[in-house]
Formats: sequence, structure tokens, C-alpha cells
Amino acid sequence: MGTPNAKVAKFGASNFEYGVLDENEKIKDTRKISGLSEVKLELTNELKTLAADDGPYLVLSGGITEAKETINIYDVDSQMKKDFYGIDIQDGTEVYTKNLVPNYVATMFRTKLSNGKHCWVGLTKGMFSLPGISTKTQDGAPDPEADEIEGNFVPRGDADTGTILLIGREDNEGFEFKKFHAMVFGEEAPVTTPTNAPSTTTNTVKQ
Repeated sequence: MGTPNAKVAKFGASNFEYGVLDENEKIKDTRKISGLSEVKLELTNELKTLAADDGPYLVLSGGITEAKETINIYDVDSQMKKDFYGIDIQDGTEVYTKNLVPNYVATMFRTKLSNGKHCWVGLTKGMFSLPGISTKTQDGAPDPEADEIEGNFVPRGDADTGTILLIGREDNEGFEFKKFHAMVFGEEAPVTTPTNAPSTTTNTVKQ
């Protein structure tokens, strides 16, 4: 019998970081973003059951056919829009053209484990949709709504064997943050020390 699993739960979301891929799928630098309130990651793994001999015969897997990341951040600033969507900034104004083409980016964030360690999640190559604007009149204390953006991710590298998703757990033997960071963003991107998020955060992560 195998060893029982440890009693651990995930909570919180912090240390969001992204990097823009160039034409060679290389990342020269990354940028950390504060204000992350929620992340939702959806993976689709299509399965097909073949019938034979008057019954189920084989289950075939199509691999990961879709990967979506939905991020809620209290402010998607102009620099982030420039990096994600190629938005031009003119005289302090974001200029949106009809034929804008988003850039491919890699993303990473961290969630906390109840054992005091962390779980890191990285997506290697995707494009994000433009954020809308949702606001309302103030009545009493401010109650701002986070900006929501959704990204679709594909493998980086070979279309069949490339990597889409990476999950690194600090409670796994052999985990090193620098190596995980390099797996997500590449060897050329500089590594900065993770920010220590408060242990009592209301931010959430969904899978």
C-alpha cells in the first residue's frame, strides 16, 4: 500500500509575473505585477472511448487540447497593456488600433499551501484578450472591481511535445525556485527573489 497523502490545502494567489516572448520564443526580462485578486486555470483533456466486441474497448486521449487562464487584477496598467497587446502609448494616452495583434507571453503565480510551503504555477505561451471596463458610482466606502483578462495557451516549442503548464511544489524533493523560473521563462530571464505575501490573504485561486 502506498504512503497516505499529507493533509494539505491550497489558498491565496500572489507573485504574478509575466514575460513577453520574442520571435524566437525567448524572454529577455520579466515583470512582477501586484494587485492579483483571483486566478482561474481551466484545462481540457479530450478523451474518446472506442467500442468493440459489443462493449467499451479502449480509451484514447487527445492530450491537453485547451488551456485557459483567467486573471483578475485590480489594475491592468498601461505598461502591461503595451506588453500584452502592443498598445501604443502617446502623450500618456493608450491608443487602440483596429488591427492590434497581442503578444505571446508566459505567466507565473504562486499559491500558498497550509503546510507553510508554496505551489508555483507557470504557463509558457499564450495570448490574452483585452480587458473591458466595469465601474460604478461610489456610494460610501470605495468598492472597486478587478480587471479581468483571459488568456489561451499553447505549447512552447514543438507543437506535439512542447510544454504548456508547469506546477512546482516547494514540498516536493528537489524543487528549486530558480530552476522552476527558468523552465517557465527561460535561462536568459533574470530571477528575482519572491515577495513574501501575508499568511492571511483573501485572494483566491481556482482550478
